[in-house]
Amino acid sequence: MSDDVLDIGAAVSGVLIRITLVVVVAGGAWLLAPGIVWQIIALILVGVGAVLPQTGGAWFALIVVPFALITQPVDPGRACLAVLIVHLGHVLATMSLTMPARSRIALRALRPTAVRFVGVQVIAQALAIVAVLLPSAAGAGVPWLAPVGAVAVVAAAALLLRHVRR
Repeated sequence: MSDDVLDIGAAVSGVLIRITLVVVVAGGAWLLAPGIVWQIIALILVGVGAVLPQTGGAWFALIVVPFALITQPVDPGRACLAVLIVHLGHVLATMSLTMPARSRIALRALRPTAVRFVGVQVIAQALAIVAVLLPSAAGAGVPWLAPVGAVAVVAAAALLLRHVRR
């Protein structure tokens, strides 16, 4: 019998990914303050999503974040925080769905995800600031920009998926 050991270098536990997911989403709901009931709903849903990722609870919890934005005055700081929370929550929820809680995840393996995250955040934060600061007839912000942006994201995803299948 040999005592072979697989050394993956610096690593984190899969549980840490799920704990971070709860902290990010519940903390974001607390910071954006949509109301205590919505904060509790976000906490319960993200908790269920962290324990049972296949339920999609984390993604349902993320719905509280844009709701918090539309129920309060427009502010660039809050908009940027919401963009960060939704994106990071989505990344962490996806990772918790694909990585077992008992697993060890090499930090080297997380590097590409971190690089993509930062790249998307640079663009998304700039767009959030522009969207909030653009003047409109009703005051600051451009409310129609969100659905137009959503359609653009769906179109870009469809285009990318089409090229991947070829």
